[in-house]
Amino acid sequence: MNLKHYPFRIVLALLVGGVLGTAVYAHYDTLHIYLSPGALSSINRSGEALGGYESHAMFEEKCTHCHAPIHCVTDTKCQDCHIEIARQRTETVGLHSRLPGTERCQSCHVEHRGRDAVISAVALSNINHAELSGFSLARHELRFDGSVMVCEDCHTEGRFSPEEVNCLDCHQDADGELIAQHSAEHGANCLGCHDGTGAIVEFDHNTVYVLEAGHETAGCRDCHADYRFTGTSQACEACHAEPDIHTGQFGQDCARCHTAVAWAPAQLTQHRFALDHADNTPLDCTACHSDSYDQVICTDCHPVADMPGQHMPESVPDFRPETSCVSCHPTGGPEDIVPLAGANVLPATD
Repeated sequence: MNLKHYPFRIVLALLVGGVLGTAVYAHYDTLHIYLSPGALSSINRSGEALGGYESHAMFEEKCTHCHAPIHCVTDTKCQDCHIEIARQRTETVGLHSRLPGTERCQSCHVEHRGRDAVISAVALSNINHAELSGFSLARHELRFDGSVMVCEDCHTEGRFSPEEVNCLDCHQDADGELIAQHSAEHGANCLGCHDGTGAIVEFDHNTVYVLEAGHETAGCRDCHADYRFTGTSQACEACHAEPDIHTGQFGQDCARCHTAVAWAPAQLTQHRFALDHADNTPLDCTACHSDSYDQVICTDCHPVADMPGQHMPESVPDFRPETSCVSCHPTGGPEDIVPLAGANVLPATD
């Protein structure tokens, strides 16, 4: 090889390539008849005109609408007309902000397949739906009539958030009686139990609230009115109305006497105050609870007039008769005296 001619060959090749490239680019649109692999779709499912065109077929002879030399199809060219897709990707809303690889539109929307091709009906094989959303399409590839399902069957009006997925329209048409009964028993939150595989999503209720003994046979709606599962109170009184025998007598601290096994037998299991408070002799309940069982009345036995004098040696100068005794004497014994921490103390509950 004659090296002195080598630089010239490179320059010549660049010049020829540049001339040819310029010529190809200049006549890019006119070469479509030789380059096009097939007709463009004339289907317009939205019924709207984008960029002045009602379908891709209207600019079939203008290849540069979608194609650029070397780079071929680019997302920016598609989004010149499909500005709603650009908005989804920019604002991270809608399907195109959730799917990976949406910068390559042709991965899902394949053109040049004829006038009747519906390129918006994305092949589900292009999307790992289970990984993306947690819902498998294993049982949702075909409609009930045997035709192929498309995204819009479930994601009506282009809504892709889980709470906006429309399951009922198809299933009601297939078996309205079954779905009506199912909805009445389990609510309308289909994705709360179904993951698309045919199996029921398991939920360990014990991680939230232990369903034991008397609660094992409770139905969902017994505690979750209108199938609202968040913010449900775990207090007994939220579900159980106070019986007449309790009215104004026992308060709302049910767990002091009852367990989840059953309401009866009721047994007082939480009583900090000594039951043998008077000279080691067990007291009757009404000795302290003369008005109701959720209030303690000490002054029936301890006259108010005697208390200031008895408390002065104990350095309780701010003692007041309205102060609850159990605030300082939680068990009723002299050894458990708690210093009074101010005038604002809570009323007794023992």
